[in-house]
Amino acid sequence: MVSGKHLKDAIFAGEALLRKEMDFINAINVYPVADADTGTNMYNTIKGIADIIQDREEERADKMAEAIAEAALEAARGNSGTIISQYFWGFSEAIQGKHILTVPDLADAFVEAKEWAYQAVSNPVEGTMLTTMRAAADAAKALRDEKDPLSFANKVYQNALAALERTPEMLAKLGKPKIIDSGAYGYTLILEGFIHAFGGKIDGFRVRGMAAEQESPREDVGTLYCSNFMLDLDDGATAGEIRRAIQPYGDSIVVVGGRGKMKVHIHTDRPDKVRKILEGFGKVVQERIDKIW
Repeated sequence: MVSGKHLKDAIFAGEALLRKEMDFINAINVYPVADADTGTNMYNTIKGIADIIQDREEERADKMAEAIAEAALEAARGNSGTIISQYFWGFSEAIQGKHILTVPDLADAFVEAKEWAYQAVSNPVEGTMLTTMRAAADAAKALRDEKDPLSFANKVYQNALAALERTPEMLAKLGKPKIIDSGAYGYTLILEGFIHAFGGKIDGFRVRGMAAEQESPREDVGTLYCSNFMLDLDDGATAGEIRRAIQPYGDSIVVVGGRGKMKVHIHTDRPDKVRKILEGFGKVVQERIDKIW
């Protein structure tokens, strides 16, 4: 049986793993652009969650999952962190009302989390962390009859690793260097955190010896910015409406949120214009704009 404490422990274990692997994840970051920040963004997202929930003592799994989801929305950084935040929202929604989780409950949570992550992205692309999320969800669905959460988590993790090994071929088809996807690798570390939380240990799937190519600046834009905004929404605003409104001004768009808040990520050369559009949907209460090139 899995409690709120197990979910909290999974976050802290995932944070420790991402901290160790952050520089390597940055080094292999080639999609959507080779800006060497996926490791930093994923680590800071999970660390932000851990910082917010560190004093939260909660045995109920649904309440801890809700706290994690709310913290993730606040802490999300970059494309990868924003997707991860929506993943945790889906996980939380799947287990509402569940004090203690069984393996079937965990399976439902992994499946729903994957669905929410895919819905957050304007143009889902295979060969990314979405691929490993889907592999984990497929395995979880097939493993509903498992009795032991640790055995279940191990097998879900192994299926995600198998998908990770296929990401170089998928990225190559997108014209990217033939290398494992950085976000996909980071996601497997978050899954590994669940194994640690359930009392297990992985000796490690640590890929080394590969260098990422640096991507040249796009000719069709000037300076490009990784732009992140948090909104307190006006009544009626939806993720789809926001996504459509900012679509002409950039790519790598991820819009996530719930309960009156929305986190928006976009790569754009017009962050000022995007901010002005977003102000039409609510109050911008947080923003972070980092130069890509």
